[in-house]
Amino acid sequence: MISIRLFVNILIYVVCAKITNNSTNKVGLVISSYYALVKFVYLFPFLATVMSHVAFANEPLTVAFGQSRPPYVNESSQSGISVELFDTIAKTLNWQYHPIFVSNKRMVRLLAKGKVDIAVEVQNSDKHMYYSMPFISYSNYAIHNRHSEFKLSSMSELLKYSVCAWQNAAEHLVLDKAFKDKEDYSEYSKQQEQVIDWLSGQCEVILIDDTLLNWHLAHLKEGRYQYSPENWGKALLPAVNNPLWFYVGFRNEALRSSFNFGLQQLKASGRYEQLRLQIK
Repeated sequence: MISIRLFVNILIYVVCAKITNNSTNKVGLVISSYYALVKFVYLFPFLATVMSHVAFANEPLTVAFGQSRPPYVNESSQSGISVELFDTIAKTLNWQYHPIFVSNKRMVRLLAKGKVDIAVEVQNSDKHMYYSMPFISYSNYAIHNRHSEFKLSSMSELLKYSVCAWQNAAEHLVLDKAFKDKEDYSEYSKQQEQVIDWLSGQCEVILIDDTLLNWHLAHLKEGRYQYSPENWGKALLPAVNNPLWFYVGFRNEALRSSFNFGLQQLKASGRYEQLRLQIK
């Protein structure tokens, strides 16, 4: 497969050769060079899209999503905010793909090992992979289940409490060292179990995106779990990377370039925000 860099280099060579042949003076050369450069910059996203289509036209992509994160990702219905955003962009790029739903840690491993082509909602931490522009953000809170006056001025204050968090939270929030030996700190690959354990008193403080928590509470409301929100204390996590942005990871640079173009178009059209707000 011809690489996108090689394709670009060939194109530049051809354009420059054409300019040189057609220009009879220095002024003409400068003007022609300027317009050629403008056209190239404008058309580059389109060229990247074409190249990715050619390279993968006959191959359905394997795309990994997380699990148990409704309304962002809901594996049982294969839907959710992040799923719909990705699917909308994939359709505009004419991509065919097969979705799988796995834990955060497994999703990262599968991408690194080449078992999937794309992973949706990952951190841009592997220098061997290609990452999209920021894709979606989570606003994370610390919520105490029995202390309405609960406040949090630094992340280190969490060491005083038993904590339930999402899988890889310590890594995402850069708490690896501080929480390494904390015995009453637990991470969950399925956030429904995280919420249930917190409601059941298995931990004092839950770390979670408020949209995620509200979704789970709404779906547990008619169940056997009783809770009193008036007793809760809620504090926005005082972390540098909060809101926490996630990215789409790729093994192929041309696919990443095409996706970024599609994501920019989706945001410019207003459709991105519409999808975020309409899915509950």
